[in-house]
Amino acid sequence: MKYLVTFLSAFVIEICSTFYINYVSTHNAEGMIFFAGIGPFLSLPFLAYVIESNTWLEKLRLAFYMSIGYMVGSFFVIYYLSTY
Repeated sequence: MKYLVTFLSAFVIEICSTFYINYVSTHNAEGMIFFAGIGPFLSLPFLAYVIESNTWLEKLRLAFYMSIGYMVGSFFVIYYLSTY
């Protein structure tokens, strides 16, 4: 279950960070402030898992699922932007 939470958290962070960058580049202050405000809270679901892991192997597994989440989030954003 913690790997799924880690994956989904990284996926959402990647999408929201792209929206944040979009709002910064278009000078949309409301959107920029919103995503800057929720950004730190998006990592809370997997932060506890990383802190509680006792071995380096467990930390590497969590990092692997985070990286997969970031990559899938990137592909999602690329697909979304290409159809937008």
